[in-house]
Amino acid sequence: MQDLAKQSRSITSLRDFLELLGDAGQAITWSERVMPEPDVRNIAVAASRDANGAPAIVFDNIAGYPGKRTAVGVHGSWDNIALLLGRPKGTTIRELFFEIAGRWGDAAAQISTVPEARAPVHECRIESGINLYDVLPVYRINEYDGGFYLGKASVASRDPEDLDNFGKQNVGIYRLQLQGPDSFTLMTIPSHDMGRQIMAAERTGLPLKIAVMLGNHPGLAVFAATPIGYEESEYSYASAMMGAPIRLTKSGNGIDILADSEIVIEAEMQLGERVLEGPFGEFPGSYSGVRKAPIFKVTAISHRKNPIFENIYIGRGWTEHDTLIGLHTSAPIYAQLRQNFPEVTAVNALYQHGLTGIISVKNRMAGFAKTVALRALSTPHGVMYLKNLIMVDADVDPFDLNQVMWALSTRTRADDIIVLPNMPAVPIDPSAVVPGKGHRLIIDATSYLPPDPVGEAHLVTPPTGPDIDELSKKIRAMQLGALQ
Repeated sequence: MQDLAKQSRSITSLRDFLELLGDAGQAITWSERVMPEPDVRNIAVAASRDANGAPAIVFDNIAGYPGKRTAVGVHGSWDNIALLLGRPKGTTIRELFFEIAGRWGDAAAQISTVPEARAPVHECRIESGINLYDVLPVYRINEYDGGFYLGKASVASRDPEDLDNFGKQNVGIYRLQLQGPDSFTLMTIPSHDMGRQIMAAERTGLPLKIAVMLGNHPGLAVFAATPIGYEESEYSYASAMMGAPIRLTKSGNGIDILADSEIVIEAEMQLGERVLEGPFGEFPGSYSGVRKAPIFKVTAISHRKNPIFENIYIGRGWTEHDTLIGLHTSAPIYAQLRQNFPEVTAVNALYQHGLTGIISVKNRMAGFAKTVALRALSTPHGVMYLKNLIMVDADVDPFDLNQVMWALSTRTRADDIIVLPNMPAVPIDPSAVVPGKGHRLIIDATSYLPPDPVGEAHLVTPPTGPDIDELSKKIRAMQLGALQ
């Protein structure tokens, strides 16, 4: 852990991480002149085809935006995630999962405070004549989006009823649609922390101020998209996971923000007001509908000199959205399940934010895997997102779809499939008949235990474990050596 953290300690900002990625061949600068649309979108999509090794891309010659810079794909590959965690390129997804799971709650947070006057994010300040279109090189992320979206902003806010509680200070990634030079909408749902705060503000009439951070420490961007408890701090989790300090400062409207972010937009919700938002190309690979969303009025903007606007391509997978949040969706579900069921050995919720999840478990008794599946549906993330669950035995790697398909093919009986209708669901699921409600599907592909009828087949048990893992690595190293 100490050696891994040593590399992470040099990362205090997006710029640090881009430099580290560049040294490893995982970041490139695109200096050829590009149009905001469709060029930036097309290049991001082309890069995302390589989920294992896609580089971050910085555009510095965008038509219509002289002197502006945009970064995409910062978390766009497993190699980039590995480097963020201090691991080498080529680290497997399974290894990355256990790296994250092993660090979960393993270290104390290191939070330092920087005076506003010395915080890089406050190098430039705009308090009048605010025009987001002048500051940000915005573009439509997908062709038929209803407007310009900020797809990778980390939004910091305080609980309006408990302003001094650091733990209740939420940091989350929500889709923000620009509605004018100094206004935007924020789309969330009641189960999200921001949704709770919006409802509390409108119930009590208390103001809700937010700080929208763009171009952030890559560790925070991960946790802003991670389903943790309402009273748990994303800043603390990010610091603990990275094994390194997180530098905070105050925004002009009194919220804790990253001192080294590229841009921060300060805004206040207009209580009781709603405007039309959408459509937007969302992570299931479909456009969301048009809905009314709360609107926020911008009160000030701070940014670093020559800031980098970081955005994300999100749409039909595989995209940066999946590598950004996939493992950090899996790890908290794994940790929550193991509190009651230590027999759970791994959780793969990589696919579309967990709309399909695969859980490996050591069966304690007949039917045990189904019980674990039902518990997974009651986790904070599972309540809205876990739609299709595949349960496999501990000897099946849930990150290896060849093994998962073998389990489905050889261990599933028709009566091992459960459908739970009319359950709560994320409204943007394109299969939903009624937005916000849908089915839950549980497929038990685990082996049988008495009193189940086992049948006559005896399954082959190939050798597994660390020795086989090391032999696989040795074979791969010998193969690469032969190529050189």
